[in-house]
Amino acid sequence: MLDAFLAAELGSQENEDVRRYAKAALSLANALTHKRTAGFRDAAQCAEATTAVVNIVAIVSGQRYPE
Repeated sequence: MLDAFLAAELGSQENEDVRRYAKAALSLANALTHKRTAGFRDAAQCAEATTAVVNIVAIVSGQRYPE
């Protein structure tokens, strides 16, 4: 569902870099989640990648505005 959201909200050519970054972070988080030999370093990287995706979705959906 995130791929569909990113394609719909960031579908234009000018958003290609943001879309690519979000997809790469999502791919990394998924890969690290299923890594059988994961250690602390992998968990920390997974958390950072997940946070990046969550923040991108929040920004794109209008949940992050400057006060």
